Amino acid sequence: MKMSGRLSVVGAALAAALGGALLAAAPAQSLTCSAPPGAPTESSAILGTEACGANTEGPGGAWSYGSGGVGFADSRGDSRVGALGLDGGVGAAESAGGLLAAVGVGAESLALGVLDQPGTAVVATGPGSQAFIGDVTDPVLCVGEMALAANLTTGQGCFVYGSLRYTTMP
Repeated sequence: MKMSGRLSVVGAALAAALGGALLAAAPAQSLTCSAPPGAPTESSAILGTEACGANTEGPGGAWSYGSGGVGFADSRGDSRVGALGLDGGVGAAESAGGLLAAVGVGAESLALGVLDQPGTAVVATGPGSQAFIGDVTDPVLCVGEMALAANLTTGQGCFVYGSLRYTTMP
């Protein structure tokens, strides 16, 4: 899929804005959970309103991080999954054979990714925003002021940044 220059600029602006939100997030207690490839592993930690969880069946790996938020990653099959929840946000990712990353930054932020088929996807949200990405038969969702969801395998995706909104057609 070839990306237009305007789409690249908007994507870069959204990435910069999310990066700025990551850097501006207050350094609260942080929790890290890891379920590396090898044997079936479950890891979880909860501290007040922060939490992380990582699960794998064995061949894949899952990593999550919560700093003022909640991160949860679930790897099935040979997938690699990462999730971050920062400054009140929630990042949750579940994959059955691909690469998936979910990052939720800020209060009332939810980034959710679910891949039941092999693929590569990313989902990220800023404060007060929600985004979802899944497989080709699943809808994509980007709502709020700052959200990105992209399945790089199927070409499906959406992003929202202020009044700018874009969704790919299936």
